[in-house]
Amino acid sequence: MFMASDNADQREKKIRSFLRSEPSVALLLAAVNFEWTVSRAVMFLSTTKNATLRQKIRNYYSPEKYKELWKDEVVPHGHLPLTKLVRNWSSVLKGFDARNIIVHGRDRYTKNTATPHINALIDGVGFVDKYCQDHGKPLHERMPIRKKNMS
Repeated sequence: MFMASDNADQREKKIRSFLRSEPSVALLLAAVNFEWTVSRAVMFLSTTKNATLRQKIRNYYSPEKYKELWKDEVVPHGHLPLTKLVRNWSSVLKGFDARNIIVHGRDRYTKNTATPHINALIDGVGFVDKYCQDHGKPLHERMPIRKKNMS
């Protein structure tokens, strides 16, 4: 779906390529992109050993859970809380509500109804991506390696 080497613009282009023909798929991809970006940002900004952090991340799967993960792993190192960093947090939550409607088979979205949610999710990704870039941690580059201590 997304490659680690894909930058935010490349991921956005892929999402928007589905908007005309498959707007619900585009919305799902936008939500996946948000979660992928936040989890990758946690991996870049945390100081927890990679294996430990990867195991922990497996238990996080929604914006509210990612907010908790960010608070535990990123904020203690002097970074902004996720809800402050993502300045359109309430719109991102609405985007996830729309995603849930699709995933649970309650409805579908047209181009017009999906677009505001897609835009909100892409904007949210932009805030996270730019923050990491500004802190010297571009998310499309190689992930830092933090190994367990061998004792």
